[in-house]
Amino acid sequence: MGACSAAVLCLLFFCGALGLTIPPAPARLRCYTCSFAKPCNPVPVECQGDEACGISIGTSDQNEVIERKGCLPRVQCPLPGNATYWSHSYMLRHQCCEQDLCNMATATQQLPSLLLATLVLLVTSFTWGGRLLR
Repeated sequence: MGACSAAVLCLLFFCGALGLTIPPAPARLRCYTCSFAKPCNPVPVECQGDEACGISIGTSDQNEVIERKGCLPRVQCPLPGNATYWSHSYMLRHQCCEQDLCNMATATQQLPSLLLATLVLLVTSFTWGGRLLR
């Protein structure tokens, strides 16, 4: 063994002993993906290292709402965007998350808690209000 190869082996040994090895690549996120088409039948995919799971929600000038799921570059998450779907223009906003398969929820179908509370209050008042007035 030559002096050069012995020096390389020695260097590799000391780097390994000191913990100077290359760290393993972080695990890539798995996210659901589906296009703007309805119904959305999401399929799990593996993202690239610089991507997060996301839901992109588009709104047209006529207040039509479309939604797609998939991997998004992290730098794109806070930024608004544009999309054209069936010859209509949509303004996009993105909701990103950082856990495996975290983008399953349908943002356009989530009922806000204030609206839900109002509905419960109305139903309760009609149900119990009629009985109390008798």
